Amino acid sequence: MAEWEKLSVLGEGSYGTVYLVGVHLLEEHNSKFLLLALKTSSSYTMLREKKVLELLLGCEGIVQCYFYKYIVERGCLTYNLFMEYAPHGSLGDLIKTELLSDKEVIVYTHMILKGLSCMHEKGIVHCDLKSNNILLFPSSDGRAKYKLKIADFGLSKTREEANTDLGEIKFRGTPYYMSPESVRGFKETPLDIWSLGCIVIEMSTGLREWWNFQTRDQLLWKLAFFEEAPKIPDKLSYDCKNFLEKCLMKNPEQRWTAKMLLDHPFI
Repeated sequence: MAEWEKLSVLGEGSYGTVYLVGVHLLEEHNSKFLLLALKTSSSYTMLREKKVLELLLGCEGIVQCYFYKYIVERGCLTYNLFMEYAPHGSLGDLIKTELLSDKEVIVYTHMILKGLSCMHEKGIVHCDLKSNNILLFPSSDGRAKYKLKIADFGLSKTREEANTDLGEIKFRGTPYYMSPESVRGFKETPLDIWSLGCIVIEMSTGLREWWNFQTRDQLLWKLAFFEEAPKIPDKLSYDCKNFLEKCLMKNPEQRWTAKMLLDHPFI
C-alpha cells in the first residue's frame, strides 16, 4: 500500500500535469518515504504510456515507472503514473544554461543511445525524442555531471502501431526534431535516430539548427517536400560530423541503427 501527497508542480502539457510527490510506502513492519514524479491525466493516452513503460521496465537509460493507480475524483476518472523523479531537470534546461564540453557531448550521446537501443530492440518508437524529454539524474561514475534517461512516452508507438497515418502530412511530435518521413506518417525507429542527430547538434552548439525558421509551416515544407537535413556545423570534429551524417541520412533505410552507432568512433 502507498499514501502520497502532492508537493509542487513540475510541469504541465497538453496530456496532463506532472507533480513532485512525497510517497509513503507502507509495509508490514516499517514504512519508506520517497520523492517521485507523478504524471496525472484524464486522457486514455496514459494507459498506452503505462503499457509502453511496462515493456521498458529495467531498460538502461529509460525513466522507470514504479507503479500505477487510477482514481475517481468528482465523477472524473484520473490516471496516475508514479515515476522516477529527476531532481536536475532536463537536458534542454542544461543546454540553455551552459555550453557542454566535447567530452560531455560524447558521454551524454552514449547514454541516450543506450536507452534508444533498448527501446528499439523491444519494438518501441519514441516519436518525440527531444532534449526536453531527456531527464537529468545524479551521476556516480565520474565521467559526467549527470546521468541521462529518456522520458515522456505519450506519443510513442509499438511496432504494431507504427504506420497508421501513412501519406497524411501531419505533425506528431516536435517540429525541430522531426524527420522527413515522420511528417508523412511513417513511424519507424529511424525517426528517433534523426532526432538524436538534432539533439547532438543542439548539445554541441547550444542552438537548434532549425531555429531560423519563423513558422511551423516553413519547417513542414522543408521536411516534407525537400527532405532537408539540419546543417552540420563546420566546427565539429571529423568523428562527430561522420556520426551526424549517419543519423541524418535522408533515406531512413540507410540511417544507422542505435546499436550500430554505439560502435561508431565518435562514441
